[in-house]
Amino acid sequence: MARKLGIKEAKQRAGRFCAFRERSPNELFEKLQSWGLPEEQVAQVVAELSKEGFVDEQRFANAYCNDKFQFNSWGKQKIRAHIYPHKLSEEAITNALNRIDPKVYEGRLLELAKAKWVKLEKEEFMKRKQKTVAYLAQKGFEMDLIWSAIHKLDAERL
Repeated sequence: MARKLGIKEAKQRAGRFCAFRERSPNELFEKLQSWGLPEEQVAQVVAELSKEGFVDEQRFANAYCNDKFQFNSWGKQKIRAHIYPHKLSEEAITNALNRIDPKVYEGRLLELAKAKWVKLEKEEFMKRKQKTVAYLAQKGFEMDLIWSAIHKLDAERL
């Protein structure tokens, strides 16, 4: 049988858990519950670690959005869908997504569109267009921006 975890030890372990990488408050809450702590103690530890700066909702949202855009080339819709399980406030998510520079965002979209467009050069024009749109939509970009990029590619006749 596992020994009972005291609140002081749980706080120390949770601090190390948060120091490893950025964590959402919900992620920390679930981890503490998995260690067998009662819910009131879990809430107390999360509150203390939040106060001490180990866990911060906005900081997590900023890091998550930045990483998924920079390293995975995800669009805002896909980022929003995948951050949902972390149970962050709508304000924190919106603020984090708004930090993505619109020019860089559109540049990345156009870059992805060009790469896919060139890769599909042997396809018939309509099929090529359809597959490029589907790829960009799967990456989570907004349809109005996708069509704008497709029209630019069509105008350039790549």
